Amino acid sequence: MELSSIDEEQMNFICLYSDNEIEDLKTHLYEINNSFNFHTNIQSCIKFIELIKNEKILLVTSDLYIPQILLHVDIFHEVNFLYIYDSNKDQYKYIFHENLNIVGIYAEISLLILSIQEQIISINKQFYQWAFFNEENYLKRDLSKQANDFLWIHLFHRVITQSPRDKQAKQQSIDCVRLYLKENFEEEYQSNDALYCYRKNSSLQKMINKALQTKDIDQLYHLRYFLSDLSECLSREHRKIVESGEENFVFSQEMKLSKNEFNYLKEKQGKLLSIKGFLFLNSSSRNVTTEFIQNKDLIDVILQIECNIKEMGNNHIFTDLTRLDEKEEVLFDLNTTFRLESIHQDKQTWLIKMIATNDGEFIIEKYIEDTHRQIENVSIPIIFGKLMCDMNEWNQSQKYFEYLLNDLSSNHEDLAWIEHSIGQVHHWKGEWNEARIFYDRAYDRMMKTGPIRTKDSALVLTNIGEILHLQGNYEESYEFHQKALAIIKQYYSPNHAYIANSLENIARIHRRRAKNDEALIVLREALKIREEYYNGYHVDIAMNLNQIGMTLLYQDNHNEVLDYLNRAMFIYEKSYQSDHIYIIENLQTLAYLLYEQEKFDESFNIYQRTLRMARNIYPSGHFIIAEILLGIANIRNEQGMYDESLELYHQAVTMLMNSYSPAHLNIVCFLIDIGDIQLNEKMNYEKALEVYQQALTMLETYYPSYSSHIANCLNHIGNVKEAHDQYNEALDYYNRALKLQEDYFSSDHIELISTINNIAQIFSIQDNYDDSLVFYKRALKIRQNKYPSDHISISYSFINIAEVLKEKNNFHEAIQFRQKALEIQKKYFPSGHSSMIDTLESIGDIYKDQNKTSEALDYYKQALEIGTNLYSLNNNKHIAINFRSIGNTLYALNKYDDAFEAFEKALLIEKEQNMSDSINIGITLNSIGNVLYSQNKLVQALEFYQQSLTFSEQFDSLNYKYISITLWNIGNALLAQEKYTEAFSYQQKSLNMRETYDPLNYTQIASNFNSMGTIKYNDGKYDEALIHYQKALTIYENYCSSRLQDMIVCLSNIIMTLDNSGKSEETLNYRQRILAIQEKHPKSYKDIVSSLINIAHTKSSQAKLDDAIDYYSRAILLLKEFDPTDHVQIAILFFWIATIWNDQGSFDRTIECLEQCLKIREASLSLGEEDITLILSCLSETQQARNQYQLSLTYEMKLFLIREKNLSPNHQNIAQSLSNIGKCYEHLNQLKIALEYYKRALSIYVQHPLNSTEQETMEDNIHRLSTVLNNLEIQ
Repeated sequence: MELSSIDEEQMNFICLYSDNEIEDLKTHLYEINNSFNFHTNIQSCIKFIELIKNEKILLVTSDLYIPQILLHVDIFHEVNFLYIYDSNKDQYKYIFHENLNIVGIYAEISLLILSIQEQIISINKQFYQWAFFNEENYLKRDLSKQANDFLWIHLFHRVITQSPRDKQAKQQSIDCVRLYLKENFEEEYQSNDALYCYRKNSSLQKMINKALQTKDIDQLYHLRYFLSDLSECLSREHRKIVESGEENFVFSQEMKLSKNEFNYLKEKQGKLLSIKGFLFLNSSSRNVTTEFIQNKDLIDVILQIECNIKEMGNNHIFTDLTRLDEKEEVLFDLNTTFRLESIHQDKQTWLIKMIATNDGEFIIEKYIEDTHRQIENVSIPIIFGKLMCDMNEWNQSQKYFEYLLNDLSSNHEDLAWIEHSIGQVHHWKGEWNEARIFYDRAYDRMMKTGPIRTKDSALVLTNIGEILHLQGNYEESYEFHQKALAIIKQYYSPNHAYIANSLENIARIHRRRAKNDEALIVLREALKIREEYYNGYHVDIAMNLNQIGMTLLYQDNHNEVLDYLNRAMFIYEKSYQSDHIYIIENLQTLAYLLYEQEKFDESFNIYQRTLRMARNIYPSGHFIIAEILLGIANIRNEQGMYDESLELYHQAVTMLMNSYSPAHLNIVCFLIDIGDIQLNEKMNYEKALEVYQQALTMLETYYPSYSSHIANCLNHIGNVKEAHDQYNEALDYYNRALKLQEDYFSSDHIELISTINNIAQIFSIQDNYDDSLVFYKRALKIRQNKYPSDHISISYSFINIAEVLKEKNNFHEAIQFRQKALEIQKKYFPSGHSSMIDTLESIGDIYKDQNKTSEALDYYKQALEIGTNLYSLNNNKHIAINFRSIGNTLYALNKYDDAFEAFEKALLIEKEQNMSDSINIGITLNSIGNVLYSQNKLVQALEFYQQSLTFSEQFDSLNYKYISITLWNIGNALLAQEKYTEAFSYQQKSLNMRETYDPLNYTQIASNFNSMGTIKYNDGKYDEALIHYQKALTIYENYCSSRLQDMIVCLSNIIMTLDNSGKSEETLNYRQRILAIQEKHPKSYKDIVSSLINIAHTKSSQAKLDDAIDYYSRAILLLKEFDPTDHVQIAILFFWIATIWNDQGSFDRTIECLEQCLKIREASLSLGEEDITLILSCLSETQQARNQYQLSLTYEMKLFLIREKNLSPNHQNIAQSLSNIGKCYEHLNQLKIALEYYKRALSIYVQHPLNSTEQETMEDNIHRLSTVLNNLEIQ
């Protein structure tokens, strides 16, 4: 071959852009390559692409064309590298499209050009003619899983030289080369002519070497007979050189290399290499490297090759063709190995010095030997096909094995391995059903065709187990792995690598069962076997390290994970020359680790890199691509890009549905992820519940024994119920989950933590703090038994306990627990973490609850500082959230101006960031509206509420829950402005939205009805108000029974409305319902007392006097128990009871109550207080009703003395006392004394002309008594 990179005709450069901008773009793209084809019409572009066959395509276009491209996705899917150039940096919605190989979207031309150049350099490296091998310690290392072009070249040479030389093979070669040779070639061709044919036909040379460079198995398989002839001719000619006695040869060739390739070679000095083809040095040719990036700065070099016959032996063949012709020509066979000795400059020309060696043969023998350690006596053709599979050349491997399957006889010994290998190809391509078919055929052939190959069948059983695992049939997979392991133990030594393979597969099933501890134990056992078997270095060791790292991640042991991943990556990069599926897997784990550490930008970059690698290796829609998209979706979710995250989740799940069965465990897990976004970010509870229920049904149907997963799903459903304030239902789900987990694991297993915490949370919400603490402390004990004292998980338990202590007003102890948590977090996350922000904010919350404002704000600001340092501008939602937290605190402290400023800062960040999660902007606008509403700035508040509504409807139109809240706030603002019609309209819109899109959110629906009732009440429309209040009450009672205070408010509103509409007699039932709630869930004795009094009043008004007395008496008992110093209220209650007894004519009881009342009031008041005079007056009247005028006189005289002391002498109340005393004396038949008191009363009444009635009464009394006394005197 001539030393050159792949012909540029194999790469097609296309630009699809609009007319008005394409000329400017041409200038820049021509700098890369002047073969760009430019199109402004998509149809012409499509026609051009359809003409391209088996060649790579690079397309540059604008996002404006993407909708049209998606209409022809079957055509544009063939584009290998799609670049989108647009000045609008926000056009990212297509970047992860599953059917488009989008490299990136670029707003700057310089970045676009740089990215294209880097991509082309990467492509060119794949087609460099040099195949290097890193021989570092290769004699001590097992090479069986290494995969590179160097091994491929040497093994391919073995295959062609050992391939059957039958008529079919010969005819296939003749058919393949006839286009390049003379017409009568078929009749005249002899094997000895191969060298001559190759030398004399440059087109044939080019075709063969292109096939070798691209590993085109179609052509190479058909050429095998001719290539074998060519190699044999070279060998024959080489023997003549050996026989000539010459030993040392030096060959030189002038050539030009690009800077990229030249620098690549300089990096490889001292390394072994082979050429990807037959190396043909020709003095008449001046070879030039042709690359896709057209480079005028080519470097002149001289390639110098030294050959020593003795050192090379007979293994490395070259032929000096100078003897056969006057031209100086040398041809090296495929399997020639060189060492790149040096590159140095000599008189302005670079000299590349290479020495032919026989190391390649040692290496390939070592590779075959190591492979035979795994599979005894497997043939070279099978090893070659498996090498292609290990290189991720699955299509080429499949074609090769299919050729062998068709060409070999039906009883050939390799057929079982061929079928097995075809199964492996399908396996890696994600075509699991097809893989199973071939695995079954291979197994049947091994076990049903003599001799029976039980030992070999273990490998097939292992692969079937792996397929079942991928299909989600884990228990059946486990059975196959156990069966394979039993065979392996029978035929292999206890420390054989196959034992470790089975152990790793079993460990992976443990992990799917959520038994990570067991998985880790088995994986460490497998690693120990492999490190001993492979002498510490092998791809299988790297895979084992990755699996351990992944398991540690699931156990939250983040600190150890990175070391395992780095060790794995070191082995992978030494074993593979380019991107590989195992490197992708390792990068996925690393990206997930960074995601868990909240290093979102780093994680995102690795996922993007991994996605590009995966799309180059895997077929479209492969489950690995879907998993990477899910990883990116998780990051987008954390960055607040919820719509994009959901889109990626749905896209990935759609892909997985094509790979997995509809009930695969992975699909269940991803559905739960989707539900989490709906619940926690979109707040679409109905949709979240629907998704969780779907996942639960799948688990209970297809994975009934996977109790841990079922429990996890029950927990998520419980979370929805909790969000709906349906706490008892939530608790039921959590308890079901806990029971499953306790039966599946044990009562103190780490997997129970989440469920235990959920139960504790419900108890805390229900004010059952003691039980809440019991569960939180149980979780803490489990963690302390599992982890060291400074493990991050223990800090989370401290935080939970602190929250309950705060609710119990144990503020000091709560702060202590949170400070302990913070110390652990600072140690565990030295660069900061969201958990530290949460802890600092929660400490601030405690200080806020204690009205220690300055301390609270200090902690909020510390949280803000960490957030500012931790998050980049691409993840600024956390900083904005922190400002909102500060604003909410200030708002709660009634520091409205400061709160307004904090919310404004949050809003500024969100708007500058142009965050796609516009719900946050809507929330901030709404919060500002709340501040203004509280300041009674109703017009401004309404403006911000309207902005919030507009923003949400435009950018987050499916977030019905939040939009309904904004509509509710607008309604309240309008109500405060007495705009009742408009206010009612917005409340109605809010209600309609909730009933349609969030019908399970009963609490909010009830709040709508309650607010609508309040609007009608304020508008004086009491009947309509009652209708809405009643609807709210019905919802509370049927669906929100735990919302007790809301229910009481609603009942109170009904009572108030009935009172104002003249229907007070109907309020009794509602008052009693309030009392029942308060007595069952007592929060304040005062509330119960108030309800008892209100009921008593109502009973009294209904003339149900005995009932009224009972309720008043119960109120007295409560007051005496809880607040005996509330003398006023107790005295009033006795007075009301006395009034009822008096009305019933039960004067003795009346007197008893009034005496109690008088005793209390005299002890707490001075004698001049009006309450005492009233009681004395009532006592007097009651005694008179009993005809006990002497007793009445006692009270009247006491009352008179008080009034005389505290009132002016002519006060009409003194006149009243004098009149009452006179009345008592009159009934006691002391008429003269009575007359004197009547006269004294009259003397005061005459001074108050308005009291004419009392004056007339006194005058009548005086006249009557005077008459009686005169008559008595006459008598």
